[in-house]
Amino acid sequence: MITVTRLKQLYCLAVLSCLLPLSVFALDDQSRTPSSSSAAPNILLVVLDDAGFMDFGAYGSDTLTPNIDTLGQAGTMFTRYYTYPLCAPSRAALLTGQDNHDVGIGTLTEALTDDMRQAPAYSMTWQDSQPTIATRLKSAGYQTFITGKWGIGDIGVNLPHRFGFDRSFVLDATGASNYESKSYLPLNTEAKWFEDGERITTLPEDFYSSKDIVDKMIGYLNDANSDQPFFSYLSFQALHIPVQVPKEYRDKYDGVFDRGWDAMREERFHRAIELGLVADTARLAEPTYNQRPWDSLSEEEQSWWARSMQVNAGMMEAADFHLGRLLSHLETIGKLENTIVIVTSDNGPEYNTIGQTSPPFLRLFETAWMAYEGWYLDYETLGEPGSMGAIGHEWASVSAAPFHLFKFSAAEGGVRVPMVISGPSIENRGFVNSMAHVADITPTILDLAGLPLEHDEFAGRSLKPLLHGETDQVYGEDEGFAIEVSGNAALYRGNWKITRTLPPFGDGEWALYDVASDPGETINVANQYPVLFQDMLAEFELYQDDVGVYQLAPGETARSQITMNATFAIIANYWYLILALNLVIMLGVYGLYRGLKFLIRSRMGSTKRPI
Repeated sequence: MITVTRLKQLYCLAVLSCLLPLSVFALDDQSRTPSSSSAAPNILLVVLDDAGFMDFGAYGSDTLTPNIDTLGQAGTMFTRYYTYPLCAPSRAALLTGQDNHDVGIGTLTEALTDDMRQAPAYSMTWQDSQPTIATRLKSAGYQTFITGKWGIGDIGVNLPHRFGFDRSFVLDATGASNYESKSYLPLNTEAKWFEDGERITTLPEDFYSSKDIVDKMIGYLNDANSDQPFFSYLSFQALHIPVQVPKEYRDKYDGVFDRGWDAMREERFHRAIELGLVADTARLAEPTYNQRPWDSLSEEEQSWWARSMQVNAGMMEAADFHLGRLLSHLETIGKLENTIVIVTSDNGPEYNTIGQTSPPFLRLFETAWMAYEGWYLDYETLGEPGSMGAIGHEWASVSAAPFHLFKFSAAEGGVRVPMVISGPSIENRGFVNSMAHVADITPTILDLAGLPLEHDEFAGRSLKPLLHGETDQVYGEDEGFAIEVSGNAALYRGNWKITRTLPPFGDGEWALYDVASDPGETINVANQYPVLFQDMLAEFELYQDDVGVYQLAPGETARSQITMNATFAIIANYWYLILALNLVIMLGVYGLYRGLKFLIRSRMGSTKRPI
């Protein structure tokens, strides 16, 4: 006999059996998308340009960056975050989670040889099907915005509106004036800005890059659907050449850098040890072969170079200030509490200058080009509109301290940069010595957004377990990654690193370092660990074959190729001036010849004796 209680049980079972497939479907659907639009975190990715390891205040800089420091102190700050030594490869990996060669951005467009162009790893062109962090998040219900520098591949070809960004306001170049759409290199006659794929020919009269890209981002967020999460990519021009900032920021640092680069590099090295950024076994690498002792400069030269670093510091502080405006706006509209913020740099500090430290013949040309285009190096107005500020290799060594070298090289100073991650669910861990790579950013963001990951889909891996306090290391002792851009290369395996830096700052030979105990790369231990050294070399060979690395000929470097390509571009861009100059020279030579001939005849005539 079936009781009433039994009937109730059977009824409940029947209902549950009907609901179970729906619940399973719902769980499966949740695994594919964020749990809900309101719960999904917003993401703000902030990239500084050419900011060195110690350029954030929290990392021991003399620069004031209170907003970045506050984020870092509330979240996690990385001391072993690695990127590529040049901007375009870094940004390509950042936005795709792939190795730079696998997405066709093996180096800068400006550094390509004709043969490189034929190789897939150097195509500099993305197909519409190229997935990015923006396309992936957009398909999961995110609104996606970018303002600032883009600079991936050929100019105007890979614009962000084609790759998942709903709104975009971008400079598509390696750099430009911060006050107008003016190129800082003679390769191009103008710097090109685009909004939503359309060319912008006029910028506001009071334009300043850090201010206006934040204004644009605030505008995009104001127009956004408040019920949907957003992904915002804020890409500053600071601290790229030309280093420029309104004078009120520059003048705040009067006297700060008067001690010079020798003393301040030593100070930052000791500060890095005190802060725990590196081990107390660290040693400071010898100065570069061409570093000038500060005391060897004249008083006038010291004043100029100290001011160049004032401008650099002011530009960093200005970027931080305008980032603070964006954070305040997010707080005002009730979005900051649910926003994960990532702040980092695309590569180490820039060492090149224009019109200052180049070889004499090149500097003569640079000076002539600057005069024609209205660029200047005056002390009084350094950093203001029209000035061509740059910190040079000596100050770059200070920004990259306690490491060796800077941008363009695969030494730690070129590829090891600061990274701060803060926001909901991010543990307050302070400084962490966990190895991380630029290709980790995309899978990390997807993971934090609650989206499923196929771990073999990316070159990088998610840092979420570390950010949530579940582990201290994402890479094991025998795991790592490789880096290669225009012949400068490195391969990491735990604390071990093999690296090759081409001339003039390296000898082009491979070396082995323990970067845990010797982050300054001062002692090559290849002879002490020959088996490990050869094994890592073999691993790098497999890597470069796999991704299609182009082998540069002896003597070729990114810097030399840029100079060669610039020469041809200059001829194409300024042929009329070159022709006019040649005509003036020819007329001058001819006039001198006729003048000398006349003078000689006159003198011969006056010395003839009468018969």
